[in-house]
Amino acid sequence: MIFGSEWASVGVLIFAVLGSSYAILAFAHVRIDNCDMKELARLRAEGVLPERVELIGDFVKIHRKLDEIAPAVYLRQEFWIQLYFQVLRLAHAMEWHTGFVERELMKLSAYQANHYRTALIRMERLQNPAL
Repeated sequence: MIFGSEWASVGVLIFAVLGSSYAILAFAHVRIDNCDMKELARLRAEGVLPERVELIGDFVKIHRKLDEIAPAVYLRQEFWIQLYFQVLRLAHAMEWHTGFVERELMKLSAYQANHYRTALIRMERLQNPAL
């Protein structure tokens, strides 16, 4: 107990959770800010993603495809990606700052697309070690 009070302890705990959540979301925002958006267009051209842009559907499709091959190439999925996606998905459903949320969802999909490309390159190297 802090200062001999349960309320103070609960208050500090709530403040710590809110501070940690903010730090994780700020970290996620900074990480995806400079991602290569060309990879999404490349995946659309290859037919991996549909021609029509689906903000939430694109991320889910890339995430599923990445989950299929990630263990084979030892590509670790960061926990903050799914957390940030869920927060953005909730904000999109509640229609908060839709322009910002849509840009962030697009950037997050592009970030995952870059991870998917890395996984495909590693898979190719495993299948063809002479290259």
